[in-house]
Amino acid sequence: MVLTQTELHQLFKLPILVEHFKEHQALNRDITVLYFLKEHYICHTEIDNDYQRDMQLPFKTTDFVNAIAIACEEPAEFDLDHHVEFITREFNVLETWLPRKGALQSIFQPPRTYMI
Repeated sequence: MVLTQTELHQLFKLPILVEHFKEHQALNRDITVLYFLKEHYICHTEIDNDYQRDMQLPFKTTDFVNAIAIACEEPAEFDLDHHVEFITREFNVLETWLPRKGALQSIFQPPRTYMI
């Protein structure tokens, strides 16, 4: 998706850039890569005998224009009721449920030795 929705697909044209540099280097042995890039990308593009070849270089033309239409509507108005209700729970412990005071004392006793 990145290659189709952006101009990153232009990177596939890098071999054309290398070939075109070699063509210029065959005509002029003293040309450097920086001078080549300056002449083809920074300076004003001149229509000369290799203009069509220059336009095949990466990032010289736009191959894909993505048009996105977004419909924005005003949000519908609605009221939120800010009434807050608190839920309270009462826990009633009945006294009949609680064990008697002496009941727990009879459970916890020291160990005994039984002699048979």
